Amino acid sequence: MPQISFLSPLALLLLALIPLLWLPALVAPRRTARWRQVASLALRTAIMLALILGIAGAQLTFPASAITTIFLLDRSDSVGDSQRAQQEQYVDQALQRQRAGDRTGIVVFGKNALVEHAPGDLSALGRLASAPVGARTSLPDAIQLGMALFPNDTQKRLVLLSDGGNNLGTVGEAAQLARLGKIPIDVVNLPADVGQDVLVRRIDTPGSARLGQEISVTAQIESSYATRGSVQVFVDGQLALSQEREIPQGQSSISFQLPAGAAGYRKIDVQVQAQGDATSQNNRTATFTEIKGPPRLLIVAAEPDKAESLRAALEAGGAQPVVSDPSHAPTELAQLSEYAAVILFDTRARDLPHALMENIPTYVRELGGGFAMIGGQHSFGAGGYRRTAIAPILPVELDPVDTMMRPDVALTMVIDHSGSMAEASGSGTRTKLDLAKEAVYQASLGLTPQDQIGLVVFDDMARWVLPLQQMPDTTAIEQALSTFDPDGGTDILPGMQLAAGAMQQSQAKIRHVILLTDGLADDNYAQLVQQMNAQGVTISTVALGDDANPNLEGIAKQGGGRYYQVRSAQQIPNIFLQETVIIAGRDLIDRDFTPMLALSSAALRGITSFPTLRGYNGTELKSSARTILVTDDSKPLLAQEQVGLGRTVAWASDLDGRWSAQLLRWDAFPRFMAGFIDMLVPPQGDTGLTLEASAQGDQVVLTARAQDASGQPVPNLAVSGNLLAPQDQQSQSQPGQKLTFTQVGAGEYRATAPAHDIGVYLAQVAAVDAQGAPAGTAKGGVVMSYSPEYGQQRANPSLLADIARATAGRVDPPADTAYERLAQPFSAVYELGITLLLLAFALLPLDIAVRRVFIPLRSLVPARQRAAAPQPIPAMARLGQAKQRAQARVATPEPPQAAAPQAAAPQPRPAPQAAPRPAPTKPAPKPQGGAAMSDEQFARLLAAKKRARDSEKK
Repeated sequence: MPQISFLSPLALLLLALIPLLWLPALVAPRRTARWRQVASLALRTAIMLALILGIAGAQLTFPASAITTIFLLDRSDSVGDSQRAQQEQYVDQALQRQRAGDRTGIVVFGKNALVEHAPGDLSALGRLASAPVGARTSLPDAIQLGMALFPNDTQKRLVLLSDGGNNLGTVGEAAQLARLGKIPIDVVNLPADVGQDVLVRRIDTPGSARLGQEISVTAQIESSYATRGSVQVFVDGQLALSQEREIPQGQSSISFQLPAGAAGYRKIDVQVQAQGDATSQNNRTATFTEIKGPPRLLIVAAEPDKAESLRAALEAGGAQPVVSDPSHAPTELAQLSEYAAVILFDTRARDLPHALMENIPTYVRELGGGFAMIGGQHSFGAGGYRRTAIAPILPVELDPVDTMMRPDVALTMVIDHSGSMAEASGSGTRTKLDLAKEAVYQASLGLTPQDQIGLVVFDDMARWVLPLQQMPDTTAIEQALSTFDPDGGTDILPGMQLAAGAMQQSQAKIRHVILLTDGLADDNYAQLVQQMNAQGVTISTVALGDDANPNLEGIAKQGGGRYYQVRSAQQIPNIFLQETVIIAGRDLIDRDFTPMLALSSAALRGITSFPTLRGYNGTELKSSARTILVTDDSKPLLAQEQVGLGRTVAWASDLDGRWSAQLLRWDAFPRFMAGFIDMLVPPQGDTGLTLEASAQGDQVVLTARAQDASGQPVPNLAVSGNLLAPQDQQSQSQPGQKLTFTQVGAGEYRATAPAHDIGVYLAQVAAVDAQGAPAGTAKGGVVMSYSPEYGQQRANPSLLADIARATAGRVDPPADTAYERLAQPFSAVYELGITLLLLAFALLPLDIAVRRVFIPLRSLVPARQRAAAPQPIPAMARLGQAKQRAQARVATPEPPQAAAPQAAAPQPRPAPQAAPRPAPTKPAPKPQGGAAMSDEQFARLLAAKKRARDSEKK
């Protein structure tokens, strides 16, 4: 039976107001007809009742008779094709037993859960369109998504079809939520069909080894059958060992001895290829080992030959430097972690691979790597490093506060975007215009926030795409560059006219125009260039290709600027940045000075005087950094900063001989560079700290061991660190996971972290003693080579049984019982509040009409009927006819008598003559149709009289 309930029962107290509504009607004298009074009171009572019930949230509740069944289908990698066919067959059989009103939902899941079919009508499963990530199995996500899909007005049941191999999330919490919601979970176990399988469980290696030692490598293998196979060992991607081995059934281990190789972090990879193996995804795994020795330093130089002096000095200082040009430099974090530090040697920002630029900050902050930038013509601000990912970690500011009050800059670029600029540049796919746009962006990197920038483009006409303004943010520049494409001819004059007008209004002390074109055009703007130069505006020109206007060189001379003949469009961005640096005159300072000691540092190894340098890169002191050497005008020359777990160093002069010729010939230069290494690479301390990392299931287990110089364990250290998962290495916004180690033995500390993704996990840890003094650092890593879906335990039937037991569900129920009714307290609820409120508003006009509106009955007669002549009453019609006949006799004279015959006849005696009768009065003339008018008059008279009687009755 339906029941009525209320969301706000207290609102029913307002029903006490209804008698107060009746009181005036019962007491006050009646002024209207009785029926009107009664009808109005009834309507008002209904309105008040509807309003009160609506405010109270009235609702009707019916026991739920239909059921919603949601099937949760496991589509992870551990579920094979035969198991998936079982799922589809089970669901199709269940659908045949649906009743009218029942609903069906389908959720497919792996690492994530997706809605394949929202609850509703479904006659057959059909082909599944959703494809979840199969590398993991998350039963909790599937259960929670299924629960969220249930409607409120039906009974509820979840049917889970899986092998039970959950490896992501906690199932118990999801099952508890289902139990609290009184939702049973029926489970259908899909037995795993693995077949013959050989897998590499893990690799055991020492966390570290000394240079020249051998590394002991042990591979833990598990096989479901006895077989034979090839075991291969790779070190840093190179095959180091290959052997044929017998592989017994069950668990076994295979050990190898490998040479340690060069200092740094070695990635050791073991792969097994066994006969009869049905699953190849789990045949390989890897780990890392640190080879103790001189620190390996990576030098990235656009011109490697110029870095030879630096390489030799670092090698003399005890390091192992490796020089690479930008195109061949390692870019991934796992590759960078093999080096103790990365040094950029006079290399433009645009020449660095994007991945290397983005990964260097993470390498420093999270992995404890060192980073140094060496000055020169293409470094710091002159190299376009403003507003890059590297700029924030430098120990200097790239926008210096100029102590000589160098003027601000207004730069306007006038760019040809005619149709010829659509030609491809060289063998690549980038067009000339693409490189011109990049050149504009590069030029912006040479400007500071107080400078001005503008961009004019021209073909047959010219327009501003970035009006001359104070330096906007990067987004505004990129948006402006996206607003034009190659089109039209070439007419330079309109573009130069726009630039001249803006420059004339600019208040900047340095005003410069860069003109770029690739075609022939009239030189009708030469006089304009002379006028601009006379007003203090300089003009440089860039001629792209051999077909460019030969007069451009003369224009540059007239404008007081420089002329560039460019045959490769690839050079354009560098030229624009170079032009900006030259005109600003603040990033490259060419003058002799002697470095001055600003802060005493052990890294200088007692050096207090330095040879003369002939120039430096203009930068500014950074408050969070340690500035050790400065120029004679207090600009930073050598600075260091702690950034996260790593260190950064800036040397703001060159080391290729242009400014530093005397320094490179200096006897103490090798000792100076040895101190440079100390500043860059964190010290190991007196405590030997090693780190071992291994993958166990879906976790990374890290074990740190601390020993003193005599090999004794060091207890009571505070060990912490950071772990970078694969997804953390792809994004600057992911800082990695903090690690807190717990002491589990003498000098042994352990931490665990979840490992949900396949790939390399990199860890950096540091230890401090009770006094807070550094006790050592260590790096490590582990590789999750394959998903737990291919691990030792893929199926877990007992977990499925636990889920069913916890939620009062069933284990392996027949398909035709999926829609059986349940004794659940679920009901179908119909809200009445809105309906009652609408009813109240609908009755209100009717109440007003009953009390206020009087409608004469005559008005109810249609107008066309009122206009027609009324039908004459029969009695009145007869009376009218008689009257007409009488009037006709009076008005008609008697005819004359005929003459008497000739024969005489006796004369009758005359009757006595009556008194003379007066002649009747002649009636007034009637209108034509008088009889009809008389009938109408009588009918109207009777109708009026009847209306009067009706009014009296009221």
